[in-house]
Amino acid sequence: MSKWLLALVLCLSVVHAREVPFTLEDRDRLIRMEAELKALSKSVDTRFEEMNKRMDARFEEMNKRIDEVNRKIDMLFNFLWIITGIFTTITVATIGFAIWDRRTTLKPFEDRIKDLDKRLEKGEDMDKKFLDALRTLAQRDKELTELLKKYNML
Repeated sequence: MSKWLLALVLCLSVVHAREVPFTLEDRDRLIRMEAELKALSKSVDTRFEEMNKRMDARFEEMNKRIDEVNRKIDMLFNFLWIITGIFTTITVATIGFAIWDRRTTLKPFEDRIKDLDKRLEKGEDMDKKFLDALRTLAQRDKELTELLKKYNML
């Protein structure tokens, strides 16, 4: 068997490749294939252009949606700033009203206290005069003298 295999290998190695002549039919076939390749290339280019147009349209739609969302977010932020401003205004107005009300409520009491202070200052003179009068009277009355001594006024 190995002899047969060796013989077959030798036969095959002796066979030489010969050149196949290029015929007119082969040339026509190449021209047709070239034309088909050009047509296929144009068709692929057209499809790519159409796909690019569709993708551009989709991107435009997405950009419009994103712009719309951004506009809505801006509106929400503006609304939040307005609410914050209103809240701040109400808070400042309430604090201002409380301070104003406190001052106007306390003003009559402050005036009355000042008036009482003035009266007390004047009253000290009257108290001295009254005490002097009691001391003078105590020189004549023994009960009054003992009473003033009891309270350390003599």
